[in-house]
Amino acid sequence: MTNQPTNPVIVQGDFSLLLEVDNPLFEAARDEVAQFSELEKSHEHIHTYRLSPLSLWNAAASGHSASHILAVLEETSER
Repeated sequence: MTNQPTNPVIVQGDFSLLLEVDNPLFEAARDEVAQFSELEKSHEHIHTYRLSPLSLWNAAASGHSASHILAVLEETSER
């Protein structure tokens, strides 16, 4: 993995995802992340999403594989 400081997602150790609203890639990342996580907070500059057992189960039921979810996180995160 390489550091991509221009990406809008910050993955936290507590299974939360922080999305930088002012980032030009925000909308595309939000659309991807929303497929397997739950919106918790939507402050002016940062939106917080959470990975949970239920959100991952719903994603799997919608046809999203674990490898797809990991790929999205790798592609959109700052690392």
